Amino acid sequence: MPGGRRGAESVTTTQGPTSRGGAPSLDRVSVLIVDDDERWAQVTGRLLESSREAFAVETATSLAAGRERFAELDPDCVVSDYQLGDGTGLDLLDTVRERDPDRPFVLVTGRGSEAVASDAIGQGVTDYIRKGADDGELLASRVANAVRTYRTERALERERRSKDAMLDVLTATTVPSEVYRQFPSRLVADRGYVCAWIGREQGGDVVPESAAGREGYLDDVLDPAGDSTVSTPAREAIDRGDPVVVAPIEPDASDDGAADATGASGASTGDWQSVASRYGFEGVVATPVRHDGVRFGILEAYTDDATMLDSREVDDIVEYAETIGYALRTAEWKRSLVSAQPVSLDVEIGDSAAPLVALAERFPESARIEVPSAVTRDDGSTLYSARVSGVGAEAVRDGAEAVETLRTVDVRGSSDTVRCEFVAVGPTPERVLAESGARFERTTVERGVATVSTQVPDDGTVETVTAALEDRYGDATVSTIWTDRGAPSSPVDQNPLDPLTDRQLEVLSHAFHAGYFERPRGASATELSEQFDVARATLTQHLRAAERKVFSALLSS
Repeated sequence: MPGGRRGAESVTTTQGPTSRGGAPSLDRVSVLIVDDDERWAQVTGRLLESSREAFAVETATSLAAGRERFAELDPDCVVSDYQLGDGTGLDLLDTVRERDPDRPFVLVTGRGSEAVASDAIGQGVTDYIRKGADDGELLASRVANAVRTYRTERALERERRSKDAMLDVLTATTVPSEVYRQFPSRLVADRGYVCAWIGREQGGDVVPESAAGREGYLDDVLDPAGDSTVSTPAREAIDRGDPVVVAPIEPDASDDGAADATGASGASTGDWQSVASRYGFEGVVATPVRHDGVRFGILEAYTDDATMLDSREVDDIVEYAETIGYALRTAEWKRSLVSAQPVSLDVEIGDSAAPLVALAERFPESARIEVPSAVTRDDGSTLYSARVSGVGAEAVRDGAEAVETLRTVDVRGSSDTVRCEFVAVGPTPERVLAESGARFERTTVERGVATVSTQVPDDGTVETVTAALEDRYGDATVSTIWTDRGAPSSPVDQNPLDPLTDRQLEVLSHAFHAGYFERPRGASATELSEQFDVARATLTQHLRAAERKVFSALLSS
């Protein structure tokens, strides 16, 4: 099961207070007083409301009226006299217990009615008191305690059912998509949220994998055109790496209400609060889904009662998200055992000790660096073949010169993209991965974060890779992990790259991305041999051997 969880101390509250010390909230406690003495009922009701701000009291003066009002109000607690004229308080108790065996029910008895009180306890009243001069404060205390206990027990029961359901998911499926589908449904069905969804990061956006409840909200607030201008708490929770709570949700005062009551067309304003309010949402909690240093995505849950999001509930949601992470990690592990496929990882690094991150800091935020080839050389350096968009060639040269660990090999500008080669001296994320047994696939750098995509031979290597990266870069996070990328998409039985040695694959891949096979050539064999620090004949031998194996695999099939 999941390890230690992050508690409420990690919660970022972006609007309004949410924590009430972990105890079940007593906000909005409805109380029904039933007594055939109308004056006593009214006076006692006023005393209760004056002693507890949360209390809202209704009264009835007979058994029949009490039953009718109970059916209408469904109150949190019933306070009833024993003698009701047309019946007794125990008759009313039978009605209450038919609906809810545990609903707080306080019986009020006259002096000398110990036998009645004893019978009442045997029939299931929550508490009883005698009528007296201190009815108001004593009764208020008994009602508050009974409601608090009742709510605590209900919360624990919901939590037990929720955990039982989670255990069923954990033991029943090895398919990640089923894990994504099940957990939001459980939040809505078992914990009373009105909307819940799990998303994964993709290209800088948060893409929903599964949702439950009022799912139309996602269609309105997450722009289907891919314009990432709407920043929901999910985006903030990912950026911070901690839970984010917004309660109450307050719409932007500038929102003109152009959308209809169902929330349609709300996303274009970039004001998620207004869209959420149109769907009746009053509070939201968003928290990363992760386990053992691997981040799988984000969980976001909305409620129509902002008081629900106290510190205990937020702790539970954080633990819930970690359980989802555990389930996803376990599902991937099971799949990797069954499929015997390599495991693919996306690792995010924002530490400027990584040369490409340091380079990106010299560029505008909109710039993007894409590295399809990174070769670790024998002298301890790393050779990058990169494409940079969003800046010109001169800016690339100047940026590389400003990074102490980078040396520019070649920069070729174009109207859309600058193609270049760099040599990084010293440790790089790609070298750390290679030394840990991983195979490099690509690196992209956007908004100051490098995402290194790599592949490891088996599930057991994941922890080795994660630990090595965390030792070198404190903020390294495994953001995505899956096992199905390794399957070839070609209809041939064998991947044509499989026969290549690691060195042949490195040389062929780098030559391709450096433009060696283009006309005119982006890089010559002499330039490539200098970059690899090998003789020209050695480089061409690697290229020819790689070409021969690839063509042989393709044509023989």
